[in-house]
Amino acid sequence: MARLPKPTAVLQFEKGKLYADQRDRAALEPKPEKELKPRCPARFSKEERKVWKDIAAVLKNYGLFTVANSIQLELLTTAWVQYLECCEKMTENKEIIIKGPEGGSMYNPWFNAQHRLGALVDKYSQNLGLSSIALAKIGTLMLKGKKKSAMEELLD
Repeated sequence: MARLPKPTAVLQFEKGKLYADQRDRAALEPKPEKELKPRCPARFSKEERKVWKDIAAVLKNYGLFTVANSIQLELLTTAWVQYLECCEKMTENKEIIIKGPEGGSMYNPWFNAQHRLGALVDKYSQNLGLSSIALAKIGTLMLKGKKKSAMEELLD
């Protein structure tokens, strides 16, 4: 199975310089004509719009607020609002195990939903690069891109 090619922007961060085929491929890769910013979906509720703006501000801070990330941002926003709603319902009831419909005991459905949504929020955050590990990787790549080897400095 052939290895998928890395985007040339990532190669530039990692290696600092593109060679032969990489340089040719970089010239042919599609580039955005203008920088588009994602818009908050019109179907979002007031609370979802507020969360969208909060997450968008964090993404802007790290330079990750792009149209390419809009779907993940939308999924994260929806999951986060639903997660907060489950947390609110759990604070009202506070019982993890409740009496089931047939008299037996069962887990509180809000408790299960809260944990599933928490996992989704974590996944979408990582996909957007908002985990501490992902941010460290981005920082490492940026640092590698800025550093020049001793030989490159001599040649400049």
